[in-house]
Amino acid sequence: LADAGFSIAIHYRASAGPAHGLMAEIAARGGNACVLGADLADESQVQPLVGQARAALGPVGVLVNNASSFERDEWDDATRAGWDAHLEPNLRAPFVLMQEFARQLPQGGQGMVLNMLDQRVWSLTPHFVTYTVSKSALWTLTRSMALALAPRGIRVNAIGPGPALPS
Repeated sequence: LADAGFSIAIHYRASAGPAHGLMAEIAARGGNACVLGADLADESQVQPLVGQARAALGPVGVLVNNASSFERDEWDDATRAGWDAHLEPNLRAPFVLMQEFARQLPQGGQGMVLNMLDQRVWSLTPHFVTYTVSKSALWTLTRSMALALAPRGIRVNAIGPGPALPS
């Protein structure tokens, strides 16, 4: 996206060094970027992110919800803490970010949201129960938000890649 001329807001939770390194790479190629740290499991840190990006870079026209918590659990050992650890960053945070994204676009403005799912949404297994539920719910939310935001000129889509092997 940076090479296509988009300004990029790089979010991190705990990896400030790599985030700043990516910002430097984008700047070296003539792009514009900022770095924003937040724990997406904490809604008070999620809510201001779009506004912070807008303040640093100008109007936000594209939102990519890529961050995710991914912890293994099974039907017999899933806990309330595990549910929260997946639902907050994988479902609630993307919803709040989509709300804030849509609110900051002018009426009739064009925008695009891309939510990252997982192939597990369509190829269910008995493993990673709460993670899979969170991503399946994000798929439903994506379709609901696509219907809700289309009249405002905002497209909402999702992709669900499979495993990525290290290069």
